[in-house]
Amino acid sequence: MDRKARRKYIEQVVNDRKIETQEELLKMLTEAGFETTQATISRDIHALNIVKANDGDGHTHYVQLHVTPEHNFERLYQGIHDNVRTIETVQFMNVIKTALNSSYATILAGMFDELDIPEVVGTLAGNDTLIIISKDNDDAKMVYNLIIQHMHS
Repeated sequence: MDRKARRKYIEQVVNDRKIETQEELLKMLTEAGFETTQATISRDIHALNIVKANDGDGHTHYVQLHVTPEHNFERLYQGIHDNVRTIETVQFMNVIKTALNSSYATILAGMFDELDIPEVVGTLAGNDTLIIISKDNDDAKMVYNLIIQHMHS
């Protein structure tokens, strides 16, 4: 079966069930008749904007971030307002803290990546910490100001 069918199946399974590991997903794909590899699944997960989220009970499972094709800055601003706790600039990088164990840093990173903001070279996110990398200190300051402006607006 082709990539499109495989990805459609992955989307369906991730949205319908709590899949905790790539191995579990690989097993389900195999049982459904898809012959694939771990590396391919990793690429599919990335391409489909699927990330690990904490369920609040100490377990993580895959969820799909639903991205809208238009540049939705309002969603970003609301996300910053509701979830960003602190921000600190370190030279050309901004270190942002979100609610503890919320997995929101990953979601926020996805929003920044999706919006193609020229002052953002890339993002790196963990559970509750997001690092936004800029080309230089001036660009980092612009990103800092954008976030500060919407943290308590």
